Amino acid sequence: MDTLRDNQDRLMKLILSRPRVVRDLLALLPAGWTAAVDASGLREMPTELIGAGGEKRIADLCWLAQGRGGDSAIILIENQSTPDRRMPARATTRIGLLYESLGGEARGADGRFPPALVVVVYTGHRPWRSPDDLSGLVRMPVGHPLPWLTGRRYARLDLRDPATQYPKRGNRMAALARLVFAESYADAIRLLGEVRGWLDFGDEDEARLFQCYLDWFHETAPESRPPDWNPERERELEELMAEQSILQRNNERWLKRHRQELLAEGRREAIAEGRREALVRLAARRFGADTGRRLEARLRAVEDPGRLDRVGDLIVDSETGEQLLGGIDRAGLNSA
Repeated sequence: MDTLRDNQDRLMKLILSRPRVVRDLLALLPAGWTAAVDASGLREMPTELIGAGGEKRIADLCWLAQGRGGDSAIILIENQSTPDRRMPARATTRIGLLYESLGGEARGADGRFPPALVVVVYTGHRPWRSPDDLSGLVRMPVGHPLPWLTGRRYARLDLRDPATQYPKRGNRMAALARLVFAESYADAIRLLGEVRGWLDFGDEDEARLFQCYLDWFHETAPESRPPDWNPERERELEELMAEQSILQRNNERWLKRHRQELLAEGRREAIAEGRREALVRLAARRFGADTGRRLEARLRAVEDPGRLDRVGDLIVDSETGEQLLGGIDRAGLNSA
């Protein structure tokens, strides 16, 4: 049986197989990493290529982009849900496998291969504290800095950062980040409504992307799933719109009911607080301020009207403050 992580990894691969999402992903990276890449034209490449050692998987996704000067550039994308301290070595291996797999037609006029950029998309909740270059993995000899071990081997996008730093509309990766790190189901449903408002549904890719967003939410909130939900089936746009509208209506009904419950609870608490204050004043007038303070401590968490009525009867029936407090303790009317 597939786990939540398996299903989310599958959805992430579907999401990152859409050119507009890749362009938005690159827009979130520091400019120094993407300066040589023109993402206006992207072509998906196979991720398993034949090299000298046989068939090898080089990345989760592989894209060919035009370079700024007319040359091409290659983007390798890895999805990570947990930190991996070996990632610098893995990124180095990925680029090596790529260049081994490319034929002579991939070389430029100067006989050299195009530049390759490895991008790690991190969806995990734990902070990424693993090293980003090989010097964090390899023991450095004393007195020998070994410059060939230094330098970052890949660009890393922690989705938690776009979730908080890029709240603006229009970036599909930032929208995914906000969905992954939504603080509540209500926040996630509101985001789905926002995304529905600015995605270009004239493009079929955008409808499939919206389905991925919905399915990501359904994976994390199983109780929200439609009865016939099947993430393997591509739903029509009208079906997706109806699905999101139902989520929105259910959320609005839940919020309305929750607000009413909070208001009712607030009224009950206010009434109980007023009755407790009245009982404490009455006890203090009959038996002194010390008895009033001790009664107040006993009633601090009592809200049940019936229990407070019985305390009032005991105040009237008791002869002394000690008799009152003892009666409350024996009847279990206190908050202890």
